[in-house]
Amino acid sequence: MTASPVFPAPASAAASQRGVTLIELMVGMVIGLLAVLVIAQVTTVYEGRKRTITAGSDAQVNGALALQTLQRDVQTSGYGMTEGGATGCRIVGQRAGMATRFERTLAPVVITDGGDDGTADSIDVLMSNHTDFALPTRVANNHLRGSNVFVIGNNTGLGHHKGDLMLAVPTPTPDPTDPARYCSLFNVSADPVPGSNQLFHDAGADGPWNQDLTTTVFPGVQSTDLSYAAGSVLLDLGSLVSRRYCITGLSDVRCDTPASQTPYQLRQISFNSGTGQTSADDLYPQIVQLQAVYGIDTSAVADQVADVWTPVSPTTAKGWQRVVAVRVAVVARSTQNEQRPTQSAVPNWVTPTLPVWYPDGVTAKPLRIDKAPLGTGDDWRNYRYKVFETVIPLRNLLWQPA
Repeated sequence: MTASPVFPAPASAAASQRGVTLIELMVGMVIGLLAVLVIAQVTTVYEGRKRTITAGSDAQVNGALALQTLQRDVQTSGYGMTEGGATGCRIVGQRAGMATRFERTLAPVVITDGGDDGTADSIDVLMSNHTDFALPTRVANNHLRGSNVFVIGNNTGLGHHKGDLMLAVPTPTPDPTDPARYCSLFNVSADPVPGSNQLFHDAGADGPWNQDLTTTVFPGVQSTDLSYAAGSVLLDLGSLVSRRYCITGLSDVRCDTPASQTPYQLRQISFNSGTGQTSADDLYPQIVQLQAVYGIDTSAVADQVADVWTPVSPTTAKGWQRVVAVRVAVVARSTQNEQRPTQSAVPNWVTPTLPVWYPDGVTAKPLRIDKAPLGTGDDWRNYRYKVFETVIPLRNLLWQPA
């Protein structure tokens, strides 16, 4: 059998199987690297925008919730405590187990001004927390300092129960600076007997806010001194709600005790009248400024309209009774540091100027977010900020008698 001859492959076929030249490979690599570079740049820009949007959204939510929390408590402040013209009285109480006296000005809202340099303010709110309906009760007979019972009108002790925290208010309401006259906290130590005209406030397990004759908080020196004259008013608080709102990490001792693990939080410090203990809760992060002013009705005849806005707290009972609203501004900061490269002599800041608010409703005032320890130098300009501002009417003062 004869083998078939082997013919060489055509020259054209050999040429088509020679592979990729070095130049072609380098061109392909350059095109691929350019594509990767473009994709990386697009991804970087996208991620940066996404972080900006996400951080901005967080700041919006934190600021809105912080303002809503403040607004809710400020609106309800003074509940159950402003009847009988009690606003502006200095409250004094001593609960068993408390190292120091409880002292507050009976005002729905008290603003502690941070000062002219723009340091953050703090806001204290005060209200009662009564689960039942209770009317103000008029004291029928003089109450001596050493007495253990208030004599009231027959069948007027409606809504009073054993353990209720009560407030004795002298008439007329004394100024908060009067050392001799003030409002006293005490417990009802026994359920009022139907038809009776007595409210007992004995010391003991049922009256932790009732001290004995040597440590009583009722005005006077001797046990026979007049403490509350006939015509004074008793307010049933049920329990007392006392809260402070402030910002952590800004060197405010009243806010940073106990120390917060995270700075720039809106903190709520609450006093529990049932236990005599104080607790602190950090509510919303990246809140970097809080400012507030009182709205004062200065009309000769009170019309419940704020004519003057000021951060200065009143010093008299009549002055406190003229506070009808509070204006509050909260500043929330984004967590994203968006430092930008400078292309010219002019810095490319995200926030070139301080945000502002309008404490009197007309005039803009800078909100100092450039103060230490928020940042050093111009670092604060690399963040975005959102200002939340509102006017909150003090409805429990608007309804009080003029």
